[in-house]
Amino acid sequence: MGSRFLALSGWVLIVAFLVVGLSGETCNAKDDGTKCTSSCGNIHNISYPFRLKHDPKHCGNVMYTLSCENNITLVVDLPPSGKYYVQAINYDNQTIRVVDPGIQKNNCSSMPQNPPFLIAPYSAYNRSGYLLSTPVFYIKCSNPVNSSLYVDTAPCLNINASSLVQQKTYSYVKVGVMEVGDLNEGCSAEWVALVLFNYSKGYNTFYESIHSALMYGFELGVYWPDEIPPICQGQWSSNLKCFPHTIPVH
Repeated sequence: MGSRFLALSGWVLIVAFLVVGLSGETCNAKDDGTKCTSSCGNIHNISYPFRLKHDPKHCGNVMYTLSCENNITLVVDLPPSGKYYVQAINYDNQTIRVVDPGIQKNNCSSMPQNPPFLIAPYSAYNRSGYLLSTPVFYIKCSNPVNSSLYVDTAPCLNINASSLVQQKTYSYVKVGVMEVGDLNEGCSAEWVALVLFNYSKGYNTFYESIHSALMYGFELGVYWPDEIPPICQGQWSSNLKCFPHTIPVH
């Protein structure tokens, strides 16, 4: 009888332990999602508001969902642009550094494949309102151009005519905002990419250096969930509030 009582008592303790454990998990599942942490590859502290695709539903915010591919690649989807590889997340500055998947290391003929269109919660500006990244325009010209604004992409992107009928074209890039008069006659802007603003300075002489800047990636500012401006449907917006264009007279 005594042995049976001890065995029964042991089972009671085990069941009690399981109940306490499950209660703790249930309690954690009810938190606000700020206590979850995940990792992927070299990024070991993926936390609120970011989350991985297969994290529990209470973790992070769905607008900041990242994908982990083969435990080496962290991917963010920036519609309508496409997917980018995440290189770093800075929670203090609220920035994220990404690189276009079309850029390949040690292959300067590789080009970015996604146009850098941004929507909330991502921005080209930091918390102080300064640009984090600068554009790189890919330019095609029908004639050679001798300009300090243009960087020749040859031999990396040496565009030749595919037939004797077609005219040979010349490929260049311009780093920085395209202003009126920057586009020479016979030239057209074919593509645009982004590079980190400070990283691009002093690297405008050779295209190989610009490609290295593209490989390093570019930064985006990230609005936290409570900072995303509201959709004001045609009204003015300021300080996360919507205002009508005209004030009705009573």
